[in-house]
Amino acid sequence: MLSRRFILATFTVILLCLVPHGAWFTVDASSGRSDDLDFSGGPDSGQILSGTYTVRATNVDDMDYINVEVSDGTTWTAIATITSAPWLTAWDTSAHSDGDYQLRIEGTLTNSTTTGWVVSPTFTIDNTAPNGLTLTTSGAVVGDGSSTINRAWFTTSESGTINFDWTGSDSHLSYATLTGVPGSGTPAQDGPGTLLNSWAWSPGDLQEGVWNPILSVFDEGGNSAQTSIHIGIDRSGPDVGTPSLSVATGSWTDATTLIFNDLSSGANDNGGSGIATYHVRDSTDEWTDIGAAGYGSMTLEEGVRTIQFRAEDRVGNIGEPLNITIMVDRTAPVAGGWILPELTDSLSGQVAVTVDVTDTHSGIDAASCNIEYGFDSNGAGNTPDISSDWLSVGSGTSSQLSAAIDWSTRAGQYLSLRATLVDDAGNTVTTPASHFLILPGLDFSISDASLDRLVVRAGSQDPVLLEATIETNEFYAGSVVVRIESAPASRDSLTQWTPLNSMVIPVNSFIDQQEIIAVNITLLTAGEFDLRVVVDPDDSISERDEGNNEAFLLIGAADPEVVGSVSGFAPDIVLLLLAGLFASRVVNRRQSAS
Repeated sequence: MLSRRFILATFTVILLCLVPHGAWFTVDASSGRSDDLDFSGGPDSGQILSGTYTVRATNVDDMDYINVEVSDGTTWTAIATITSAPWLTAWDTSAHSDGDYQLRIEGTLTNSTTTGWVVSPTFTIDNTAPNGLTLTTSGAVVGDGSSTINRAWFTTSESGTINFDWTGSDSHLSYATLTGVPGSGTPAQDGPGTLLNSWAWSPGDLQEGVWNPILSVFDEGGNSAQTSIHIGIDRSGPDVGTPSLSVATGSWTDATTLIFNDLSSGANDNGGSGIATYHVRDSTDEWTDIGAAGYGSMTLEEGVRTIQFRAEDRVGNIGEPLNITIMVDRTAPVAGGWILPELTDSLSGQVAVTVDVTDTHSGIDAASCNIEYGFDSNGAGNTPDISSDWLSVGSGTSSQLSAAIDWSTRAGQYLSLRATLVDDAGNTVTTPASHFLILPGLDFSISDASLDRLVVRAGSQDPVLLEATIETNEFYAGSVVVRIESAPASRDSLTQWTPLNSMVIPVNSFIDQQEIIAVNITLLTAGEFDLRVVVDPDDSISERDEGNNEAFLLIGAADPEVVGSVSGFAPDIVLLLLAGLFASRVVNRRQSAS
């Protein structure tokens, strides 16, 4: 480690001695490589292109413009002239026929000289999608899957297998996928490389139902085509239709008789033999056969009753019952909480509030419900103490608080909400008051903190310039205190920060939500120090986040008694060595931190 630091220090000394006096560590961020003009990121030899391809150039220092041409092996044709950064152009390959091509670029420098043509390897344009697609299956009980009418039906068990085969043609055929299949997941991609042209699909959970598996075939250029097949799985009896009832589903009633019909409406045998008859019962009684017509009546007992309907097909398969619940409602609704946005003093306009409410019986009569609000100082009690009373928002379980509310003065207060809830049976309840804290919306942060030097002489004669950008997330009209502090880099948690400078950013400085500060600071003691830039150090301004108001920098101060002073234009050799060693330490600290 010591040898690395010595090498780095020596290299730094040499560089500094070559630089004119006063030109400390000046870097031109716009300077680039001096290598020859070239393509960036392809195209590579044999690469297949389709659609729009981005032609990028690299090593473009001092470039005025770049000409881009394409050749089909016979003629070079201009396709673009690039005149500025980022030195790229979007090339529509579909304007050219499929085949082999080359690109070439030539740059003209700002001094009017040219780079000469740079030619890419040969690549292929392919904008033609695969064709001649077929997707078939085997082992179906009935149907070939060619249409929904001729759907391929299987009786395959959950753990069984369905086989698919496919064909397709393309000059650069790559791979195929199969989606929309029954069961969990999707069959593995077929290709690229070896193509099996088939899938034996056995996910272990083949479900009953209908599916339309989609075959997607891709070539190496990304072109694709699709086709599909229609399949179904049926292992069970028919589903009963939805009956028409004399009592509304889910409603509570005092009726003694239930009249039902239209059981055949929507009934489905799932591709089976067809429905032969229907059955009905109260869940506590035996089944009664009501015939194929699908209508009848039954007596209702008082209380909560589950009425069941089912269908039977011609081969004796009986489907799962359809359950209809008829009951009397004597229970009030239950409020589960409130849904509203984060409350800050930056809000404006209408604010949506919703009460989450459930009713296990008859359901909510929203038109009869009502939401009320107020403002409270401490978030306690049943009546808001700032507004002195509850204010009505309006009917319903969702509403909008008035846009006339001035939220800018309410940070630290509480929004109080309550609701009167009514169900369809007339049961009513008023919720307890709920209180929500209104937070400050303003937040300060620091970015782009920097020093003009990493090493200075200790003492008042060698100040260093510190710059930083103070930002806000919204407009702030007041003044802001910014303080610069220092502490030894070797500090522990008990070390106190020493104030070096303090400034006040005047009012109305944050119209554009940022302010750049530049402060000269002086280190009076030799050593290695951490510098801290702190916005609002006393937390006198209420913020949403008080934890992002600091930025940290590292600097070294050389002891002038040790270093001494040397006249002339060359930097003191000891100071240069110290600068090199300090730069090495900074690099090592940053590498360790990363």
